[in-house]
Amino acid sequence: MLVSVWKKIPRQAVWVLLGLGALLLLLLPRQAGEKTGTGKEETFFFSLDAEERRMEAALSRIRGVGRVTVVLTLDSSEEREYARNTEQDRQQETDRDRSEERSQVAQVGDDALTVRIAYPRYRGALIVTEGGGSEVRLAVTQAVASLTGLSTDRITVVTGVE
Repeated sequence: MLVSVWKKIPRQAVWVLLGLGALLLLLLPRQAGEKTGTGKEETFFFSLDAEERRMEAALSRIRGVGRVTVVLTLDSSEEREYARNTEQDRQQETDRDRSEERSQVAQVGDDALTVRIAYPRYRGALIVTEGGGSEVRLAVTQAVASLTGLSTDRITVVTGVE
């Protein structure tokens, strides 16, 4: 039965529907922290809010923690280094050589070509948990240290108001 229905659909309609579907996928908004880009180049965008939410979801699954709130502070912001196209003009004057260098950011289509991304470094973390106890605080501190690269003296875990 499906084969007979499939044969009745004009081929042009199938191509139009496939094209519309592909266009919709391209136009969907991207989430923070999601890969973007075209071709081989992929770009990641850092979002502090998304990182805090991701950590809250993970930490709340530790036994005894309960609901959790994560507050992260940053020591530096995200830095990007872009590929550059450079041109060097050399002019020879009577007594000296003169050199001038011009540079512009290299692009692939409308996007700048990124060579290196330095993600932000964390300064500290405050974790407010619903559950308490020294075991819970230790487990949360170790988890946050693993996720952020912070030393344990820069992580504060406290029990909040229920």
